[in-house]
Amino acid sequence: MTSQRNGSPTRSVVLGGGGTVGVAWQTGLLAGLREAGIDLSAASSIVGTSAGALVGALLASGRDVTDPLAILAAVGQKVDVDTMTAGSEGFRNASRQAALAADPQQALRAIGAAVQRATTALTEADYLGLLGTLDGVVWPAGFRCTAVNTDTGEFVVWDEKSGVPLLPAVAASCVVPMLFPPVTINGVRYMDGGLLNHLNATVAPPSDLVVIVSCHPLGSPGGVFDSTRTASDIRADAEVAQLRENTRLVAVAPDFSDLEAPVNMLDPKIAAQALHIGKRQAEREAAALRAAWDASVEPGR
Repeated sequence: MTSQRNGSPTRSVVLGGGGTVGVAWQTGLLAGLREAGIDLSAASSIVGTSAGALVGALLASGRDVTDPLAILAAVGQKVDVDTMTAGSEGFRNASRQAALAADPQQALRAIGAAVQRATTALTEADYLGLLGTLDGVVWPAGFRCTAVNTDTGEFVVWDEKSGVPLLPAVAASCVVPMLFPPVTINGVRYMDGGLLNHLNATVAPPSDLVVIVSCHPLGSPGGVFDSTRTASDIRADAEVAQLRENTRLVAVAPDFSDLEAPVNMLDPKIAAQALHIGKRQAEREAAALRAAWDASVEPGR
């Protein structure tokens, strides 16, 4: 299914969750693509979840694509490596619990209750302060980000019409359970939007082209079974396959073969490597992405 805005073809970019390593990799990829003449900020719609919410908000706001690196540095100064590693394991456990539950929303409510009770290294005010660069920034047109209501387990999507300030919305989307405190918006507390699905690609509006930037490997188009894939991975794979049936789609996933497996996506020590991996991948992906990007624009525009 495609949609045109004001008679012009539309393009959506989906940026998935992936912790500090994912932020660094996406930043490197976007910087490399911009150097190659491909500016994804020109998309009609940008959807971000967790790490992708931070990168996507800055991208949609027209900021320098390397701005997220300053935020990563600030997080590294406030939260030690051991705490980040424990947070990574806690996120995997919470995601597994929610995705495999007979009633995922009920599982998310239980996780949300635990998140509200947890003692974290940062207060909510300190956590929001890490994203201070977004304070006062007007919500970018076409930007959407996701989160989960800790009380009800409800999955929520915010955009410029939601009446929610950008900073707390993005911060809420990035709340790794037990690592960061839940974020309060209009009296309700929220946590990470990627617990059930690290992509949430179907949040993007119907578009002529969808570019998916996943911080996690995506399944093969043939659907070959891989026992290492999580329930969240399987959900993401399924929605990508669904989108491919009706939409021109380009998906980019990281090549972390140079990193020690399994990759701890919250390890700040490998963020610099992830950044460079993203830049190298941009060189390999640029031609195919440019062809799809240009093909979605009417001749003569």
